[in-house]
Amino acid sequence: MTELAQLALVDLSETAKEPLVRSQNESRDITHTIALVPPNYISSLWFDVRDHLAPAIDRSNGRWNLEYLYAAIANGQQHLWLAFDKDNQIDGVGTTEIVRYPCQQMLAVQFLGGSKFNDWVWDMLDRFNGWAADNSCAGIEVTGRHGFWKWLEQDGFNRTYTVYEKRLDNHE
Repeated sequence: MTELAQLALVDLSETAKEPLVRSQNESRDITHTIALVPPNYISSLWFDVRDHLAPAIDRSNGRWNLEYLYAAIANGQQHLWLAFDKDNQIDGVGTTEIVRYPCQQMLAVQFLGGSKFNDWVWDMLDRFNGWAADNSCAGIEVTGRHGFWKWLEQDGFNRTYTVYEKRLDNHE
């Protein structure tokens, strides 16, 4: 089997795990509150959010781990966002970071995870849009798995490039 065929099989198996995507314009009840967590609350919430973030961190292929992400949130480098339901159950967690480039700054969505994705993702993206505008960001950038495109495309994102990687044998 060619390498391209193997990649296609991997991509298909990944998308098979994805939830069905509801349309952004589909009528829905607001079921979740989206909250930005002040950095000084991270220690009391970490136990409740780390399992939501772990799969996304695992996809970083060793670039991040839970300890470094905790520190980045605690020192204000990244922002922690929660999606919680009327019973205060946390169903979604995201982190963002303002990235300053020489000519502009962008809000980067770094990690996103949780359950009942369709119930809160549109509301979280709305909050990200507002947070980016409030912080004079030129836009929002996301590096994520292929499955997120089904939501991001509906929210007006453009697919400008795809990141592929190759791991070197001596740097596992």
